[in-house]
Amino acid sequence: MGHQRSASVKHLPATTVVMLFTIFIVISAAALLLHMWLQARAYDLIQDDVELINLPAAFDGATILYVSDTHKRLLRTTDFEKWKGKADWVLIGGDIAEEGVPWSIVRHNMNLLSRIAPAFAVYGNHDKKAGTAHLKRILDDSNVLLLQDRAVYLQKGSDQLRLIGLDYRSKQSKELLRNQGHDECTIVLIHDPLEALRLEVHADLVLSGHTHGGQLVLPWFGPIFLNRAYRKVSSGWFSLKRHKLDSRNGKMLVSKGFGTNHLPLRLGCPAEVHLITLHSPAVKSPDQ
Repeated sequence: MGHQRSASVKHLPATTVVMLFTIFIVISAAALLLHMWLQARAYDLIQDDVELINLPAAFDGATILYVSDTHKRLLRTTDFEKWKGKADWVLIGGDIAEEGVPWSIVRHNMNLLSRIAPAFAVYGNHDKKAGTAHLKRILDDSNVLLLQDRAVYLQKGSDQLRLIGLDYRSKQSKELLRNQGHDECTIVLIHDPLEALRLEVHADLVLSGHTHGGQLVLPWFGPIFLNRAYRKVSSGWFSLKRHKLDSRNGKMLVSKGFGTNHLPLRLGCPAEVHLITLHSPAVKSPDQ
């Protein structure tokens, strides 16, 4: 009797199986796209404590809010105004604008960031394409100081440190970086991390972006659209030492950025804003 019942069970037609499988694939793809779209609109606040050997005493505990690669993304006022009074300076790592993006978005973003603390910016590759003449006027109107191959000094009490902003594909980097004392603390703001690695002189801290961390990152495979040359510096912290005997002791941060490039999507690579607290080392040594 049991054998007769099992024999009477009918298999689903092949067309129905294909249809159900197709529906599953479509729903899964839609869910993945929604996840990627939502991830591109969220962000992580990365809080870092960074020791710099040459940091002047008055700067111990000073904070930098670092934002890079905003592109077409509109910064929400409620997300950033809370940092007013908590950050000493705002540094902006380029790709502030993008060709075809309304200038009103760029103006809003720069006005918002400059209200937090004194703000400084450099150009990225997309800024050059968007039009630097108009962008420079927006930066001036927003009280964001453009560091286009320019050095300024940040003050804390009677101490100071040097902030250098290098233009995208700068031809003056060597001259600007060599014109400093050996023990002078120097922070370099430069859009492209590969350009930073080519610098042949000392910098205590380098802040860069450009890579978006790959933007779409798959487990085990890594960033799927990132140029191979950038994979070794896709995001995170790196030493500027080239070998053990290298006397340089600087550190470089490559941000995943805040906006998106080309596709308005992110996967396994959330957007970032960095709150960096500077510290003097507890014990100074040649290996730091």
